[in-house]
Amino acid sequence: MNKKIISCLITGFILCSSLNAQTFVFHYPPCIQMFKADYKSNRQTLQLLKKQLQTFSKGKDTLYVNGYSGECGNDSRNRRTAFYRCNNLKGFLINYYGLRERDFKTVNIPHNHPDLGDIIIISYSPLPPLRQMEEDASESLPAEKDEKGQKTEETTPVVVEKETEPVREEQEIKEEIQQAEQPALTVTPETASSSGRYLAVKTNLAAWAGTIMNVAADVQVSEHFSVELPVLWCPWYVSDKHAVKTFTIQPEARYWLSRPGTGHFFGVHAHVGWFNVKWNRDRYQDTSRPLLGAGISYGYLLPFNEHWAGEFTLGAGYANMKYNTYYNIDNGARIDTRTKNYWGITRVGLSVVYRFNLKK
Repeated sequence: MNKKIISCLITGFILCSSLNAQTFVFHYPPCIQMFKADYKSNRQTLQLLKKQLQTFSKGKDTLYVNGYSGECGNDSRNRRTAFYRCNNLKGFLINYYGLRERDFKTVNIPHNHPDLGDIIIISYSPLPPLRQMEEDASESLPAEKDEKGQKTEETTPVVVEKETEPVREEQEIKEEIQQAEQPALTVTPETASSSGRYLAVKTNLAAWAGTIMNVAADVQVSEHFSVELPVLWCPWYVSDKHAVKTFTIQPEARYWLSRPGTGHFFGVHAHVGWFNVKWNRDRYQDTSRPLLGAGISYGYLLPFNEHWAGEFTLGAGYANMKYNTYYNIDNGARIDTRTKNYWGITRVGLSVVYRFNLKK
């Protein structure tokens, strides 16, 4: 039985093992470290993995990650590339599918998969090491015999290869990479805030366009919920006839479809405001109670890099205010007291966001 037959047997065994282990194969261009969702069949594989993860039990189940890289010149560079690929793909899954670093077991292999090349395999069960399988298969086969029944050695010249180092644990690879003079792993916006509690501060450029100074904080309170508290104020005194002084708070509870700090969200907000406005002949001031109201909103957060992001928000709802009108002079007499009900846009946001990474 020659080497070609041995290779076929090994390949068949690997494929059978892969099917039983519920594997998901992600492809990479040679020596490229970053995960590309649109490369080859990666998009379809992500959808299959997402469906399978619906039955994943945190703390009980484990995802085994085998990274292969064999086109980067030598074992050291191949192992580093496999390490970066595995970490980048895990960051993607943590960020979008709610997994945690401790849900994975990782092996970095410094050569290509024998059939699929540069790939990462994610499975629910550990896969057997390829090199050990090759050695076991070779040892288990009998040597060929010549016409006289004597055992003969193969006539094919033996190529002596440098023995590869045994696959090491991820922590050992990290220590090697820290000592090597290699550029740091590039972090994409998608992997930002992937392993921490979301906390952000922001300012709304749309409010600044209306001369309203503002700042807000957004804090994660559970897996999908956060609470935002914006504070808006105007201290402007232009002249005796024109002045705008307001102070408003607009707290909002948000539900994020993915996780706080990434992608789409829906919110429920309330607003409380005080005002004293001079305009030409009249001055308008809230009575003994402030402006009150509530509304619902939709928003989207787009990461720029690890910490910076942009956020768009649009909300609508109801507001009620009761105010007095005075003559716009010193100690001007009160002219009228009115109540106004408002239905319409209650929130417009185009914000610049700075996100912190807090350890859980």
